[in-house]
Amino acid sequence: MAAGWHPSSKEPMEIRGAKPSELEEGVSLQRLVFRPNEDAFERYRTYVREDPSYQLDQTRVVIVDGKMVGHLRIWDRLIRVRGAQLRAGGIGSVLIHPDYRGKGMAHALMKDAESYMSEAGYDVGLLFTIIGTTFYEAQGWTPISLPIFKFANVTHNRKSSVDTVRKLTFQADLDRIAEVYEASSKELTGPEIRSRDYWLSGPSRIKGVFPEWGVDRGGELSGYVNFEVQENEIWVKEACAQAREQDVFFALAESVVDAALEENVQRIAGSLPKGHPLMQALGRVLKREPAWDTHDEMMLKLMNWESVKQKLGGEGAPEDPPEDEGSLWCGLFGERTGDAGLGAWIRSLPECVGPFYWWTDIF
Repeated sequence: MAAGWHPSSKEPMEIRGAKPSELEEGVSLQRLVFRPNEDAFERYRTYVREDPSYQLDQTRVVIVDGKMVGHLRIWDRLIRVRGAQLRAGGIGSVLIHPDYRGKGMAHALMKDAESYMSEAGYDVGLLFTIIGTTFYEAQGWTPISLPIFKFANVTHNRKSSVDTVRKLTFQADLDRIAEVYEASSKELTGPEIRSRDYWLSGPSRIKGVFPEWGVDRGGELSGYVNFEVQENEIWVKEACAQAREQDVFFALAESVVDAALEENVQRIAGSLPKGHPLMQALGRVLKREPAWDTHDEMMLKLMNWESVKQKLGGEGAPEDPPEDEGSLWCGLFGERTGDAGLGAWIRSLPECVGPFYWWTDIF
């Protein structure tokens, strides 16, 4: 717990884990800042009440004169990096009440969260920024570039796939969806490891983790696509299939184009790895290549060097944490690192495939 006065503030400020009686105040504060024009109270209640991994201390709060004026949530997650499973503390819902901004509270709240994660046994901190990277980079966080794509001027789709796309049902298809997801993600660096509790949780339901459309082959589900209809585009969040059934993506691509036409939107965009079979299928259906770009919303910070070294394995890992942490994450996530010692160790690890993090899992 951090308590005291921030140098730029005359107000006493306490930063700590939330108390049970404060959870509803946190719900109201999140709604005020993030969704002021929506009836979003139940959404934020669900984030804590229906998440089996949630613990009260994962909600970090700033208290001034008995009032909650700052809030941060830590999500308990597992991610894959170079074949290893790392425990990640996912930072989300970082906010300061509008009347208390500019006093250094957000910076202090982040430092408290990092201390909590280090003490609680997390290997790495993980966040997805909607405010740009400057604030977090100043505190030692490293952005990871991930691909995004766009097809503009979507036109008529003449169907040619022999496969039929059907609407999926949660009760009947969950187990198979989870199997296909695991098979498609296990070699990648970056994605989340989804337990059954994760699939069943309230936050996953709200975020639409379970996909809507899939294709059967030989009496079982072979592949699926997850997308959402936005105001001006179809946004593709996830697409997975069995390795031996990659051609099912052609039917799934046709279903995405159909949805765009039905909703009268002329752009299909999203975040998928370059070379993903759905991208190739969309290119065939639309008879053009997508425009590619990147986003830097994903950011990482080291919490426990000893456990990260142990879990990743390899040969010749440096004894001490790297001074330039950006070189560590860039190297592990497939970019060239300027640190010779780190580079030799990273080259001894399994290959970086990807990297990628499915849009559906962003918290």
